[in-house]
Amino acid sequence: MNKRLATESVLVTLLFIIGFVAWNVVQGMITTKNYVPDLMNTASSGTPMQSKVAFGTIVRWDTTSMIMAVAGFILLAAAYYGLRSGMQRWTQRS
Repeated sequence: MNKRLATESVLVTLLFIIGFVAWNVVQGMITTKNYVPDLMNTASSGTPMQSKVAFGTIVRWDTTSMIMAVAGFILLAAAYYGLRSGMQRWTQRS
């Protein structure tokens, strides 16, 4: 196993994930900036406003989600490693 290529695979995978998260943050910022609430039609809908506040925590990452995220990271890194090593072998033959 080529250590340099394995390190490159992990770094490229991390960059892809960071880019994906940054893109989602930018999309959320743009959506929030462009949001205009419609107060006139909200009050006339007949639905009463919430009168109780729920306290507690929201579990966003359960065990299955964590396992899937780690597996996705490993698969992406392995796919990049396989692609790069295949390209290296192909260019060395030529």
